[in-house]
Amino acid sequence: MNEIHASLDLLFKPRTVAIYEAKEKLSYFILGFQTMGFNMDNLFLINRTEEEVLGFRCYKSITDIPVETIDLLILAVGRNSVVESMKELIVAKSINFIHIFTAGTGEFDEKGLEVERELKQILDDNPKIKAIGPNCMGVYCPEGHNAYLPIFPKENGNIGLIFHSGDLHTRAALYGYSRYGLTFSKGASVGNCISLKVTDFLEYLGNDEATDMIGVYFEGFSRYEESEGRKLIELAKKIKKPILFMRGGVTKRAQAAVLTHTGSLGSNDKIWKGAFKQTPLVEVGSSLDEMVDYLYIFSMFIKRYKNLKFNELLKKFPKTKDALVILWSGGLGILDTDTLTKLGVNLPEFTGKSKERLLEIYPIRVGSLSNPLDLPWVSRSDKYLEVCKAATEENVDLVVMHTNAWGMRDKDRFKSYYDNLKKIRGHVESLDKILVMILAEAPIKYRRQYYELLISDGFIVYPDLTRAAKSFLALHEYGKNIMRLHH
Repeated sequence: MNEIHASLDLLFKPRTVAIYEAKEKLSYFILGFQTMGFNMDNLFLINRTEEEVLGFRCYKSITDIPVETIDLLILAVGRNSVVESMKELIVAKSINFIHIFTAGTGEFDEKGLEVERELKQILDDNPKIKAIGPNCMGVYCPEGHNAYLPIFPKENGNIGLIFHSGDLHTRAALYGYSRYGLTFSKGASVGNCISLKVTDFLEYLGNDEATDMIGVYFEGFSRYEESEGRKLIELAKKIKKPILFMRGGVTKRAQAAVLTHTGSLGSNDKIWKGAFKQTPLVEVGSSLDEMVDYLYIFSMFIKRYKNLKFNELLKKFPKTKDALVILWSGGLGILDTDTLTKLGVNLPEFTGKSKERLLEIYPIRVGSLSNPLDLPWVSRSDKYLEVCKAATEENVDLVVMHTNAWGMRDKDRFKSYYDNLKKIRGHVESLDKILVMILAEAPIKYRRQYYELLISDGFIVYPDLTRAAKSFLALHEYGKNIMRLHH
């Protein structure tokens, strides 16, 4: 890792931070640091007219701050004064990183584009200073006690995020945490990228020991770096971590919206199709839910095999698209078969000796011992456990189980059912297969309690089959591509 990328540590884990100009309406920056446990003695607020903001002292000038070096300067002034402000600040103090919060620059109009060019020239003339933005929310790092909002999860995690959009970056972290308990190592909202580019963060996170996988929301290449496309493909081939990649601006209409958001330059769709074929990048559709769903299954998979070396981990990815579905409804089984078949998931049928074996365990009178496995009224019994365990030993890589919160009011009935689920999961995972639970969303108290129990106990739970299946297929595709690239 070169010197620039090594020094990104000080962006995510700054020792000293200054906010210029600190105002009440920007209090979320201050509260973000405070909530994350940053040493507030090292957070310096600068405002020429205010004595304090949120009870914290304001300095009249950056020269009054009692430190020689500022690791991170948050520059939050209007575009009409941002150029002169930056010139004054970098002369007065040694600064490592500048977060240019200012919007209305290259994404807005010609005047804004000229402001942006002047900012870039200042940075080019001072190559030791690196910047994110303009027009971005900033960075997030629990280990560095650093967040631009006070609502981020405080736990250290293993997922890195690189997003052109600050709002989507925030939502990805909050949705991932609230739905699935996902936690994050580092995240960056990068904006218009006049200095640090998406590829700089990608290279950094690719070498970051705290980060096991990376989610990217990408609107286009910076107008200031011609070689970024080539560098992105080279990095995607080299990094031995899953990179989940969501493009914004896939359609021509959306590309017009990109220009007014971050001013990024889109590229030909054929080029992107080639990039996804050449690299193990995991393509995520135009859906934040899909990004969070994919992060979830990848995170659970990596967590399960955390102690394996890379070459050993490669062998654990699902080899096939074959699945077993376990439920209690013939009609639902038909719909599931249609859904999975359309998505490209195979449901091998149980015939011959396989069927005979299942019948020996459970001579069924109602339902079906085919695939889907339709087992009504018996989910609390030993027979249910044994027939499910036997079925999961067939040649499948994915086991899907529909579940519900029926018995939570009756603790004894629920306990026997839930004990069966835990034993089935243990058996499935001993076979290096993936078990996914489907718990449909509904505004029912017991269902929410049950969902939280499943998540806390480490089950993989999705609200519908389509989202679960697409996530599994993404994991399978990545495993196939990474194996091809590294073997």
